[in-house]
Amino acid sequence: MEIDPLSLTLEEMLRMDSHALHQLARKSAGSVTRYRALLGRLLLAITRTGAFLELGCSSAVHYGVAQLGLPSKEARRLLQVARQLEDLPYLRYLCDHGRIEWSKLREVVRVATADTEQDWADLCARRTYAEIEDLVSRSQRGEIPPDRPVRPGPRSELRCRFEPDQMAVLERGLQLMCQQLGRALPMAEAIELLFAEKLAEHSVDEEKLERVREEAIRDLGWLDVINAEAEACPANQQVEIVNPKSRVPTPLQRRKLLRRDRYCCAVPGCENSIWLDTHHVTFYAHGGLTVPENLITLCTRCHSNVHQGRLHIQGSAPHGLRFLNDRGRDVREERQLDVPYWLDIWCGWQGEEQDRRYRGPAGTLAAAS
Repeated sequence: MEIDPLSLTLEEMLRMDSHALHQLARKSAGSVTRYRALLGRLLLAITRTGAFLELGCSSAVHYGVAQLGLPSKEARRLLQVARQLEDLPYLRYLCDHGRIEWSKLREVVRVATADTEQDWADLCARRTYAEIEDLVSRSQRGEIPPDRPVRPGPRSELRCRFEPDQMAVLERGLQLMCQQLGRALPMAEAIELLFAEKLAEHSVDEEKLERVREEAIRDLGWLDVINAEAEACPANQQVEIVNPKSRVPTPLQRRKLLRRDRYCCAVPGCENSIWLDTHHVTFYAHGGLTVPENLITLCTRCHSNVHQGRLHIQGSAPHGLRFLNDRGRDVREERQLDVPYWLDIWCGWQGEEQDRRYRGPAGTLAAAS
């Protein structure tokens, strides 16, 4: 007798063996795919019959948002996948029988055709979602999928702000490059190609581009970073190759940093625990590396004070840091002196200067700030 996963309680699942739990999980994942595909077809039917007008909506996407409570992005994605599956019978068969994950399906339908859908389906059975996403991003619609490993190592993120006229130049240039190469070209690959041609002082193909990469890595001295091997650790422990010359910490680095700094701002006296930033003690622009001893957690206010010169941070994290205000005084000591200072005010102390509570840790009179 087939078991309905919806009828099982958590206590019943805890008594099942790992194989049974695995089978039920796969069945449930397949049900997610089937029901999302069904919802997409319903939205497509509502679009083509105009039923959304009778329901007081302007489109099927509007209907999904207003009547079904879907995010607009999700409603558009469901409708888009349903349209693309019309021309992909094999992927539609796998989808209807719950034999392909929804996350992979929504990626491969963007580039698969009736001639290549079998190849993409085979890749989905062997590859992770991250690998499928990478392969789709480097493929053109109708191409045989490139069954090659994804590019290893950590990636760096480059963020730039452009004015509208500058962005128009970039988009038009990218359009021309795609037309010349006869394939879709991501912005990152286009930027790399432009700089590679600048370094080589002539146009480059794939073989020449690889040589330019090797020369650039050698000239910058990054060979030891890119070829770094993770330290030996147990098989169940997460291993991450970290590039200390990357400007942005990896997600794993940021999680470890927040845990080390107690999920709040590291400045003495500041207990802010929201809007937290990662800051380089030695500025990245001044050669500071993205390593734990050069990283601390700051709230946006303290981070702004650092970059505006009102707060100076020196030393090595986490225990060798000094925080100085704009007058060069240690913030930690100033905070300790503030406690007896306010006690004097609130208690109305009228004694002599040498008897007041405003004293340093060693018992000597502290200079008033």
